[in-house]
Amino acid sequence: MNEKIKKIKQFAEECLSHDTCSAHNMDHVMRVYNLAMKIAEKEKVDKEIIQVAVLLHDIGGPRERNDHTGKVDHAVESAKMAEPFLQQLGFSEKRIRHILDCIITHRYRSKNRPVSVEAKIVFDADKLETVGAIGVARGFVWVGKNNAHIYRKVDIEKYSKENLGGKINGRIKDKTKHSPHLNWETKDKYILKYLYTKKAKALARERLKYLKSFLSKLEREIKGKE
Repeated sequence: MNEKIKKIKQFAEECLSHDTCSAHNMDHVMRVYNLAMKIAEKEKVDKEIIQVAVLLHDIGGPRERNDHTGKVDHAVESAKMAEPFLQQLGFSEKRIRHILDCIITHRYRSKNRPVSVEAKIVFDADKLETVGAIGVARGFVWVGKNNAHIYRKVDIEKYSKENLGGKINGRIKDKTKHSPHLNWETKDKYILKYLYTKKAKALARERLKYLKSFLSKLEREIKGKE
């Protein structure tokens, strides 16, 4: 990392220092950072844009998690917080717009979709964190944080209407009603359809196998059918 990137990393650490969600802390940011760099390795992209966007993509997370209205979008908040900081560092307005676009479009449960290759890589790297062994670990951290269910399976169409705003990929209204199995049925199992890059899809296939196997085993144990 060059000095500018180190300053951005330090700023992100400061923004997340008081957050109590270990599924979205600086460790998560750095895992996404490493994944993004891996995906971008052989791509003709502006790597600095990706580096900066990834480091700042979740800095608005605490604002969303402390909001009880369900209206705050951490991706949008992260962009708002990032803009004046990037201006202070001397980034051009054009590059700032590009970075902010990557940040705003990194979220799955949103209408904002990535357009540039850089934004697609940021999106893909972040989504890979929801599957595989790390997806299992983060999923249960989320369960504990939100007093959600270790295991719950219900009719998905009915659940979508009741808790996802009528859309299978809608934003979760009441997190206490959610579970890793419901996350699988409404999001994780579709990951290959919404990832953009070949590299990310290849990584996702292996991670999906593990997550599906784990959730199946968990269900069998819960039902006493080992």
